[in-house]
Amino acid sequence: MKHSKTNSLTAWIVLLVILMSLVLVSCGVSVPKPEDLKTYRELSWEGTELTVKLGTNKSTGCEWKNKFGDDSIIDYSINRKFTLSDKGAMKGQTVGILSAGFEGKRAGTTTITFTTPCDWDGNAPGYTYVVTVEVAADGTIVSASGK
Repeated sequence: MKHSKTNSLTAWIVLLVILMSLVLVSCGVSVPKPEDLKTYRELSWEGTELTVKLGTNKSTGCEWKNKFGDDSIIDYSINRKFTLSDKGAMKGQTVGILSAGFEGKRAGTTTITFTTPCDWDGNAPGYTYVVTVEVAADGTIVSASGK
């Protein structure tokens, strides 16, 4: 009887994991594969909040720093985190996504320049990613584009 309850619980857990995966896929939530993090760049905004997501490799020093064109237009938000990806998929490297949050302050257009000291493998010059942000008078993010 005890063995049957354990099997039943395990089956329910597996079913729950499958259902949660389907919900995430149907909602459009996707996580890049570790091998795609090298080129991963994503911008999103809502209200006064701008989020910039960049693939990063802490093992090699390919970590992003940023500099504001004008920090009176946009500045840091409290939303900044590093999410670790599957280390095994990248031969033990500490890879993941830097999710940096910024907040609109006043009307204007400015840039946030992201740089790394070296490339993904740590052997060549680093990357540069420039985000141009337009902010309304109330701090609302109007647009953001990166290149």
